[in-house]
Amino acid sequence: MQIRRFGVNMKTKLIGGHPGVYGVPIQMDSASVPPERRAALAERVQGLPILLNLPVQTEVMYFDPHSHIDEHHAPHPILFVVMAGHGTVRIGGVQGETRRVEPGEAVLWPAGLDHGVWTDEDPLEALVINLPPERPSSKDETVP
Repeated sequence: MQIRRFGVNMKTKLIGGHPGVYGVPIQMDSASVPPERRAALAERVQGLPILLNLPVQTEVMYFDPHSHIDEHHAPHPILFVVMAGHGTVRIGGVQGETRRVEPGEAVLWPAGLDHGVWTDEDPLEALVINLPPERPSSKDETVP
């Protein structure tokens, strides 16, 4: 059994210069962390994330009041699941769709589209799941 602790007391500054944004990686693709880098990663993020042989990454992100992640895109879809607090998300660039989010809401950011997050007066906590690329759709796909 593997257990990865996470919480606000374990957060570390997000790489990339995002003011007031912190994270705790819960699970990572083992291919992205070569064995010789695992000890350094564990020290930097207060314990080694669960490593799976899957192209998926799961982390918790913590946003201070008045913080933001600049708009950017990813080559894969991302689920952004709000667990606590409030914030604003945007997809599709400056003229894109903008929505307030609160606990119990999940946002899908499709691959290749700009997306961003910011907070006003409230902090925000979200589970972020970086998913593998979607399979090509098929006409005969059915949903169970």
